[in-house]
Amino acid sequence: MFLEYTSLIIPTKDRPNRLKMLFESLEDFISEINEIIIVDSSSNENLEFTKKFISKFKNVKLIESVPSISKQRNLGIENYNKKNKFIMFCDDDIVFEKNSMNIISEFICSNQNYLGYGFNLIEKNKKSFLEKLKKNKFLEKNGFYNSKPGVICENGWHTKNSNLNENLETNWLSTQACIYRSSIFNDSKFDITLGNYSYLEDLFFSFDVFKKGKLCICSEAKYKHENSINRTNFSFGIQEVINRHKFVKMNNLNIKKFFLTMIIKTIFSLLNVLIGRVYYFPKFIGNFLGIFLCILKK
Repeated sequence: MFLEYTSLIIPTKDRPNRLKMLFESLEDFISEINEIIIVDSSSNENLEFTKKFISKFKNVKLIESVPSISKQRNLGIENYNKKNKFIMFCDDDIVFEKNSMNIISEFICSNQNYLGYGFNLIEKNKKSFLEKLKKNKFLEKNGFYNSKPGVICENGWHTKNSNLNENLETNWLSTQACIYRSSIFNDSKFDITLGNYSYLEDLFFSFDVFKKGKLCICSEAKYKHENSINRTNFSFGIQEVINRHKFVKMNNLNIKKFFLTMIIKTIFSLLNVLIGRVYYFPKFIGNFLGIFLCILKK
């Protein structure tokens, strides 16, 4: 099994109970993983809770860090066992289905021509107007979105790669649950300039890897992420515009289509405010300011 040659890196912050649930979902496989590196930016109280609960595992070590998903992942990369062939990343609030590790192990053994492997996120399909709008044929034909999963569109947006019914070669991987060959980390790190949220860090990283080799998601290796976070605050509103703009420019995508898409998304935030969802107002203002700042840079 690939796990004996794998370093599992888990960044975490103030979610020790969620982290414990993740470990419980990996219970049958924890001892087979060569090393598990928890990079923790929690408060002292939560840090002590985590230290106590991981103390029974011989292959688990904890590194304290400042809060930043990208910095925490990079710190794990700096400290992994350099003899290992794979680095696996997990968010601290996911849960694997029972047989996922066996399935992904068999998949890797049978498909060795990939640089990265993803697990299949199983989630509820959203039925919002925005989700329906994405499937509009006009938007797909003009490069604003794509009905196929795992695609990077002309405007810089990436399509979902969840709820898959078959294995998928993809343009990007989510670091919620993925595995990379350790050789790529000789010259690849996560971008630490993406703000406190490290928004889109997995898109930046995985698309860069995709340019060097193929990525694939194994549809039968499943996990869930039921701790959904709806970010509607002002600072995130700015960051989601600036980071997407940076991704578009870095990869020579269509900047005009980016701005048009972002303006439409900002209008949707305003519409949410107008129908009574006032908690969207800070995000709307943040999006508006983010667009203005990106235009100034342009």
